[in-house]
Formats: sequence, structure tokens, C-alpha cells
Amino acid sequence: MNKVQVIHEYDRIVTQLIDDIRNSHYKLQFFLELLQIKRGFFYKKMKEKRFTSEEVKTLSRYLYPEAYESYKVDVISKLLKASEKDIKEGRLKDINEVLGGGKWM
Repeated sequence: MNKVQVIHEYDRIVTQLIDDIRNSHYKLQFFLELLQIKRGFFYKKMKEKRFTSEEVKTLSRYLYPEAYESYKVDVISKLLKASEKDIKEGRLKDINEVLGGGKWM
């Protein structure tokens, strides 16, 4: 997918997110508190499709909980596999090195 396609896909995703907000079982107040913004600003963001990527991530955790959990499991699995590979290849650090030369011991 090239960059232009990614931009158009992101626009489609934000549009779908806004529709899902409108149709969700959550009350508006929940989203306002979640994003810590005022009602008018929230509606302006919806109208202009101007949610930040961090706001989209935050909203998606609650609008799509099953997909979010699946994503979390996938990320953790990939990190564990990368860690196992590092261990097998000998890319390790001593705990004292990690903690800054033993200052915390």
C-alpha cells in the first residue's frame, strides 16, 4: 500500500469510527471524559474528521474491544518471539547493565 492509499484508508477508518461513535451504546459524556475535551470541540472534531492518531487509538480500545484485545495479543506474541530470538543469538544484557551499573542494587 503506498502513502496515498494509506491516507485514504485512514480517512475511511476515521469516517467509520465516527459512525461507530454515533451508533455505540456509550453516552457522549463517556467520550468527552475519555478524551478530556468539551462537547463543542468533540462535535467539531467529528464534523471535520480531525481526531489525532492518539485519539483514534483511545477510542478504538472502547469501540472495538475484541479487535483491541486481539491486537494486544498479537503485539505481545511478536515481542516474545523477538526476545526469544535475541536470547538464542546471544544478544543479552546483564541486569546490572540494564539498571545503570548497579546503582539500584
